[in-house]
Amino acid sequence: MLGPKLARLCTDDFALTAVRDWAKSLSLGAELSVEEWERAGEIEAAFEGMYLMAAADGDLSRDELLLLSASLQAILESTEARGVSRYELGVVLLKLSDIIAGFARALESDGIAARIRHVAGRVKSEPARRLALRMAAGVAFADDFVADGEIRTLDDLALALSFDHETALAELKAVHTALSG
Repeated sequence: MLGPKLARLCTDDFALTAVRDWAKSLSLGAELSVEEWERAGEIEAAFEGMYLMAAADGDLSRDELLLLSASLQAILESTEARGVSRYELGVVLLKLSDIIAGFARALESDGIAARIRHVAGRVKSEPARRLALRMAAGVAFADDFVADGEIRTLDDLALALSFDHETALAELKAVHTALSG
C-alpha cells in the first residue's frame, strides 16, 4: 500500500517537525511560533503538491482520492512518536477530507500551473522544497507507471521549486529507490 511507503519519505527531522506543526496549527486556538506557522504552511503546500500530482493526468478517480487520503493519514500517524498528540492527529484526520476538497476547489478555480506556482511560493526552505518534490514524485510512482501528464507536472513542479535538472533527477531516483525497497 502506498500510504506507509510515502510515510517513509517523511522521516527526517524537518518532515516530522513540519507535520507536527501542521497538526497543531489546525487545532482551534493554536499557538505556534512564527517558525512553526511557516513550517506548517510549507508542509500543507507539499501535501497540495501531492494532490496536484494525483490530478496531473486530468482524471482523479475515487480510488486515487482514497489512496491519497490513506497516504496523508499514514504520514500523519507516523509522527505520533515525535510529539503529535492523539488529539491533534484526530483533529487533522477529521479535517482531512475538507482539506483535500479545498485543494480540489483551488485546482478547479485556478488551474494546475497557478497551483504549482502557489505551492512553490509557500515552500521556501531547502528541506521543504526537497520534501515537496519527493512527495509529489512518490504519488507519481505509486503505480510503477508515470504518465505523460505526471512527467510534465513533476518537471513543472521541480522548475517552480528552483531545482536544476540534475538535482531533480537525483531526488526522483532517491524516491524510486525508497519506494521500491
